[in-house]
Amino acid sequence: MKLDKQTEKEIILEKITTAQVMEVLKLPSVWLLMIIILCAYTAYKITDVFSLFAKDVMLYNQVQSAQVGSFLLFIRPIAGIAIGVLADRSQTTFWLVVGFIVSFLGSLLFATGMITSFATVLFFVSILIVATGVYAVRSLYFAVMEKGQIPLILTGTAVGLISLIGYTPDIFAGPAMGYLLENSPGVKGHQHVFWMLALFSFIGSIAAWYYHRLYGKNAKK
Repeated sequence: MKLDKQTEKEIILEKITTAQVMEVLKLPSVWLLMIIILCAYTAYKITDVFSLFAKDVMLYNQVQSAQVGSFLLFIRPIAGIAIGVLADRSQTTFWLVVGFIVSFLGSLLFATGMITSFATVLFFVSILIVATGVYAVRSLYFAVMEKGQIPLILTGTAVGLISLIGYTPDIFAGPAMGYLLENSPGVKGHQHVFWMLALFSFIGSIAAWYYHRLYGKNAKK
């Protein structure tokens, strides 16, 4: 059914202009969110390596390695809900910083070689630490966007630009992990992958801290 011209004019959305893009790129919060989401999403992609770590380092069979992946699936909603409740009762930006720090500390346990085939309990505790930090950050990074003083009319443009950079790990994270694992087979390769996780968690924590410093006071009570 064809609409009349007046109705068509009313429902046509205003196109994104170069001026809008330039205005959005002037906002510090946009650049910080690009970094935060880039680091958080890279960390999230790296958690895919846990099952392979269980097989290569912990010497688990395929079924046991798959169960490690299932363990992560149980952690995800629990961590997300718990951090969401805490964030609602305090400052969301603060818990974003905490999430990155937890992820960083947990990744060091793997990167430094503390996890061996004889440390089963430590292995699962370390997974819990890393996953809690990563899933907490992933559940919060868009929640803090409203604190960034982004004009409502520019929100769509801002989200598009932030996502363009923030979700690039879909392109490079897998190949980067594959390169590290192939060039350093066994334990060393996995350590290098977790050093990568530690690096992105560290950078993310710095960006999140600065974001909290700039916009944390604007959080709703």
